[in-house]
Amino acid sequence: MSFKVYDVVRLIAIDNDELLLSDAFNTRAPKVGDIATILEIYSDPPGFELECCDKSGSTEWLLGVQENDVLLELVNI
Repeated sequence: MSFKVYDVVRLIAIDNDELLLSDAFNTRAPKVGDIATILEIYSDPPGFELECCDKSGSTEWLLGVQENDVLLELVNI
């Protein structure tokens, strides 16, 4: 599937255990089922910059991922 910048997506699989680690920049690690917005699409290597926010709009995590690190599905809003 081809995604566009500002598409809203759901993480349906995470295939890189390093993404499951918390760090100083994120309030929590990403998890399957999270809803995120694609902020940037990279071509070399293929990937995405994703941001997940809580209900108040505060960023929970902001992460650059390679295309093969995650499986995403488009969320119809």
